[in-house]
Amino acid sequence: MNTATPAGNRDPAVPAPLARPERCDRCGAGALVRVTLATGGELHFCGHHARMHAARLLEIGAGLRSAL
Repeated sequence: MNTATPAGNRDPAVPAPLARPERCDRCGAGALVRVTLATGGELHFCGHHARMHAARLLEIGAGLRSAL
């Protein structure tokens, strides 16, 4: 009996929620958004900077995840 889950039926990995110590990479305020770049990097932004850069980040294929 094969108990392995086919790749198409697996749930995608969900990143852990942001920890409180995370700070905005632009201004140092508390981070509200985690940005995962297509290249594998990660950024953290406060609400202000997340809104400011969201359109361009989505254009380049970055994933945005709210901490709320």
